[in-house]
Amino acid sequence: MSTDPAGAYRRVLHSLHRADLLSRRAADRQLGERIGVGRAMFLILDMLDDAGASSQQEIADHLGLTKAAVSRHIATARDRGWLDARPLPASRRENSVTLTAAGTELVERGRRHRAEAELRAAEALGAAELLRTAQTLEGLCALLEKRVRG
Repeated sequence: MSTDPAGAYRRVLHSLHRADLLSRRAADRQLGERIGVGRAMFLILDMLDDAGASSQQEIADHLGLTKAAVSRHIATARDRGWLDARPLPASRRENSVTLTAAGTELVERGRRHRAEAELRAAEALGAAELLRTAQTLEGLCALLEKRVRG
């Protein structure tokens, strides 16, 4: 194993990229099987449950999705009875969206699944190791944010 710091940094970034892709794929598959929606839809509904009424633009900005993707998910969720969408008074092109009772129940099922998955990961990797990893990644994010902001 190399002790080259630049090589180690590249390995970390490569592993982060791979972990991100794999976690998205796993979440899509598992959420689809367990609660009937994919990761992006669950994240939107979960955010709405936490924040209450939000605009599509706020959701897109918070989750790093395009406004068009959020709009498609909102339309699907509205059609399936998981949320209500009403035009904002200031902009008829934007909607204020809130969860229905069915949407809240779906989010609760998804959160239970997420909590189970988090426990399985903690058991497999160890809670202390996960904490150290989280601290390292938080430090890396702070470093990268400084670079992005100049």
